[in-house]
Amino acid sequence: QFITSLKDNLNAEVALGTVTNVKEACAWLGYTYLFIRMKMNPLAYGIGWDEVIADPSLSLKQRALVADAARALDKAKMMRFDEKSGNFYCTELGRIASHFYIQYSSVETYNEMLKRHMNDSEVIDMVAHSSEFENIVVREEEQNELEMLARTACPLEVKGGPSNKHGKVSILIQLYISRGSIDTFSLISDASYISASLARIVRALFEICLRRGWCEMSSFMLEYCKAVDRQIWPHQHPLRQFDKDISPEILRKLEERGVDLDRLQEMQEKDIGALIRYAPGGRVVKQYLGYFPSIQLSATVSPITRTVLKVDLLITPDFMWKDRFHGAAERWWIVVEVLT
Repeated sequence: QFITSLKDNLNAEVALGTVTNVKEACAWLGYTYLFIRMKMNPLAYGIGWDEVIADPSLSLKQRALVADAARALDKAKMMRFDEKSGNFYCTELGRIASHFYIQYSSVETYNEMLKRHMNDSEVIDMVAHSSEFENIVVREEEQNELEMLARTACPLEVKGGPSNKHGKVSILIQLYISRGSIDTFSLISDASYISASLARIVRALFEICLRRGWCEMSSFMLEYCKAVDRQIWPHQHPLRQFDKDISPEILRKLEERGVDLDRLQEMQEKDIGALIRYAPGGRVVKQYLGYFPSIQLSATVSPITRTVLKVDLLITPDFMWKDRFHGAAERWWIVVEVLT
């Protein structure tokens, strides 16, 4: 089992900086239980007696395992492997995979499927193809409920359909964000399993887009990070985060009217009340608008060299802090895009 996850473990060591070349990787592998068992029972690991006689320490087998894993990681762009010197060089993709516990096979999938421009259905489908969900199986007794959920609870297209493994994962991802309910016990178990990994996978995809310099896609993936964290779709009104305090009827009317936060900020209480046709609701909406995280940015740009710019930012909070909603801290991403 360790051999199948050797790439992930080697990448973690390289990302940490504890292994920097083939020699150190072989020494690290020598400390593992795998190598101890391999020396005790070589036949169980496909090593013939002629190989054991020729190489009693199994150093050649050790080196071959490390080299194969390093080549695979190099191909997936998770690290750079210089075969002449035997040195390993960590990449941003490898660090992200290690930090978010993303499997090597998932990174291969993202390298193939992740593009600069994607729509919502494609993003959900890509996440559904993650190897973290490869143990999910489609069961006959779940089909009726999956088909019903795909029709009634999924706002996005389900690629592959409910009879497909990836389609099933896609349905359960959408159901999690939609806060839908499930009846079949096996589906409840699978949904819980998927939701446990969903946030870190989407966050890793955001980091990958950020490191690639894809500003638009980074913003898009950040929306989905928040969608998974808050269980609110990007197309739903942001004030749904306060759904315990603002009635569903008010939220539904705000979505029907299509008013965004900026427009609501400019409106008076009575205007909001008239908009939703419920006068007391205007005060409630205005109150919770004040809690919604917002900042004012003021930037001063000055050139340092022909290719380097200095950007001074003045960041001013423009909302009312409440520990119940904001906790101990609020984190922000500030992205500077070069328009060409």
